[in-house]
Amino acid sequence: MAEVDSVRVFRGIYSGFALAMSEVEGGIQFEQLPSSDEIANSAFELARKVILADERDAVPGAQQEFTSMAIALAVLEHGGVSEGLSGEAVSESLGGLWRLIGNGWVQQEQESSGVESG
Repeated sequence: MAEVDSVRVFRGIYSGFALAMSEVEGGIQFEQLPSSDEIANSAFELARKVILADERDAVPGAQQEFTSMAIALAVLEHGGVSEGLSGEAVSESLGGLWRLIGNGWVQQEQESSGVESG
């Protein structure tokens, strides 16, 4: 079971907030959402579940941060709550993203589970 790096997770969450706020004109209505603390806590709990469910001994800090940013954006798009976003669904979706951005994180996962790539 992987360990959660809370600093990296919260940095990813707040990066997600910053990214969403840069597009505020055409999308999310922040005044209609719960407080940023509530949203951050909701995103943290979901990110924590995803990271802890990883079968590797360690999840790279950058991957934890990126995962948390993506989760924060998803939580914002779901009205500031994580209802309807399961850890399993998020993990499955992110698996495709890891393959897309270079396969390095997927390779680490396969190597830790004894699967050869090739």
